[in-house]
Amino acid sequence: MESGERPLPSAPFAVTVDERQAALVVRAAGELDGSTVPRLRAIMLGVLGRPPALVVVDLSGVTFLGSCALHLLLEVQELAGMATEVRFVAHAPGTVKPLRITGTIAALDLYPTLSQALRLT
Repeated sequence: MESGERPLPSAPFAVTVDERQAALVVRAAGELDGSTVPRLRAIMLGVLGRPPALVVVDLSGVTFLGSCALHLLLEVQELAGMATEVRFVAHAPGTVKPLRITGTIAALDLYPTLSQALRLT
């Protein structure tokens, strides 16, 4: 980096919760790392506290998936228990690659698109 150049800022992190068909859809966008996981965790605890029959966690807009995010995804699945079915949406290399490398992908009900995750309701 040359003198005076600044690193590009990371994409802002955003989370939305929408009711779609018979499911609650939690959409995350931006980098999911140590600084943003607590926010998503708090939202997920609120969503799972309702409890809906189906929650779809859409990671399509996530540009980076850190190790603490992987732990959170497994925690969400565990907290949902038998009362709530949890499905995850991911297709970008920045999200699928860490899931695959760590073996986390085998523990998640993963879909390539939101429409596919919702279609099977």
